[in-house]
Amino acid sequence: MKFLTLLTFIFLISKSSLAFNNEMFLKAGTNFSLNRLGVFEKEEPGSDDRGIAEHSYFGGFGFNTHFGYRWERYEFTISSTIVLGKVEDLSFVINENSFKGSGNYQNLMVSPTLRYFVPWKPLKEWRINLGTGPIWSQQTVRLKEFVSTGPFSGRNFKLTYDSVGWGISIGLEENLKYKEMHPVYVELSYVRLYSLRAYLVDTSDSTKSNVLSKSEAKKDVRAEALILSIGIVLF
Repeated sequence: MKFLTLLTFIFLISKSSLAFNNEMFLKAGTNFSLNRLGVFEKEEPGSDDRGIAEHSYFGGFGFNTHFGYRWERYEFTISSTIVLGKVEDLSFVINENSFKGSGNYQNLMVSPTLRYFVPWKPLKEWRINLGTGPIWSQQTVRLKEFVSTGPFSGRNFKLTYDSVGWGISIGLEENLKYKEMHPVYVELSYVRLYSLRAYLVDTSDSTKSNVLSKSEAKKDVRAEALILSIGIVLF
């Protein structure tokens, strides 16, 4: 009898009415993050084994937007997230020139994301969702000060990494009937990124982009972040 009651309860939950579905939507909000940059170096000359030589931890804030389509239990979005912060004593190498510097950090991430809304609703007015997706990223550090083993000096430089990676998330969204009621969402995400290419750019002339050095940087830099996002469905 108890087993039959449990099955009936699960069935009723799975059939309970959800918020808006079979519609396109746009949601946006702000985010706060804890970030880590790790720089890999070969442990021995000529060896393929690499270890993390430097870690940089810092906080960040920014904005996120999600445009997509929602079905009954799933939604698919093209999501973008911007993280801003300040990084200190970051070490890196471009074309065998070593740098160590500090500056303003910016990370632009774009991700196609699939979310699943679980039928279990322990919080009556909120729904739980789980999400995942690949990430394409461009990380930039606008160097305020640095030292270099190469022929580079001055203050008008930025370091840019093209990166790829992945992310997972768990979130809550208000269970409102219409998107015009602007449901609130809260999401906690973990992302991991690996560098592909690195650029050193002279920014002294704002009218053009002067790339001083470019190199392959496959997995030379790993970035990780815990991101807390809060926002609303706009329309």
